[in-house]
Amino acid sequence: MKICFVIPSLSSGGAERVAVTVLSALDAEHERVLYLFSGEHGVYFDRIAPGVRVVIARERSWLRRLFELARFLRSARPDVVMPFLSYFITAVAVWISRVPARVVFNQGTPTTGFLDDPDFAWRRPWRRRLFAMVTRLFYNRADAVVVTSKGVADDLVSRYGVAPARIRVLHNPVDLESIARAATEPVDADPESCRPLIAAAGRLAQVKNYPLLLESLAGLRPRLGAAHAWILGDGPERERLESLANAMGVGDRVRFWGFQQNPWRFIARADVFVLTSSYEGFGNVLIEAMACGTPVVATRSPGTVEIIRDGANGLLVEPQAAAVAAAIMRLLDNGALRERIVRQARTDVEHYALGRVAERYDGMFREQVA
Repeated sequence: MKICFVIPSLSSGGAERVAVTVLSALDAEHERVLYLFSGEHGVYFDRIAPGVRVVIARERSWLRRLFELARFLRSARPDVVMPFLSYFITAVAVWISRVPARVVFNQGTPTTGFLDDPDFAWRRPWRRRLFAMVTRLFYNRADAVVVTSKGVADDLVSRYGVAPARIRVLHNPVDLESIARAATEPVDADPESCRPLIAAAGRLAQVKNYPLLLESLAGLRPRLGAAHAWILGDGPERERLESLANAMGVGDRVRFWGFQQNPWRFIARADVFVLTSSYEGFGNVLIEAMACGTPVVATRSPGTVEIIRDGANGLLVEPQAAAVAAAIMRLLDNGALRERIVRQARTDVEHYALGRVAERYDGMFREQVA
């Protein structure tokens, strides 16, 4: 098959990493193309497999990019086109090109959560209505819609009228072997001087709800006193979060590491990994932490409840500082629980192994072109 993934760029986001990981892992017998609207600020280029062709658009305006993509598709004639984030422009480009390609959207975030996200302009009422209308129109004309969790699927069906028959739930992959190797690399700090150590990772944006993590850390002070946190990631909220940490009295115990190509070496050295997002479509970082052998605590959302079995392979809590702090203390105080959770988590992450997920994608693509 000729398979083309389309994405705006390879900036430091979850969709970008999934696109590169899945396309690179597909059978090399396929002709694989990664089409980017921009090659700037790409942090995942070194993860692209040698057999994948990378095409970067030259045009800057979105109208010109639409026709440039259509010309490329007319020339390349792929069997399957899978857009990540760039759903509407890609679907129109396929229509303009008149190429009989199957269009399969790939969505990792609940649409409702995305529209509620204060970091994006779609929160305005008229834009929400427009986006909802366009979503209903385009998603019900796509040949299939791949979503990362049942929660994302339910949101599309119940709120945007997407036909359930079009939706395929395919969990995101995790390269367990790469994580195992990367987790052993050294860090530029002494984790032993930071015990107990809590790790968190993700874009520094409002949706990740880092203030809840900081509040939880402050709540641990009466019990632990010297608890530290390593926060991995960057984003628009960094300056505000640093100020907030100082205001809460934990600034000297929270280190913001910025974006890291290898976050797993930090996570593997933590005592607990915590995810406090307001919503997650899937929560890849949870699986990665589990693969590192670090017990996880996560707030409930459509994506996290599909990964974490509370008390078995991690702890799920309500988005309240007291609940998060209590879960952290529970893991730190109960060695038997901690060991049991880590052992079960290492078994469960095999379901998301890169090779297995790539086979599921391959089967879905073959089903589409049959």
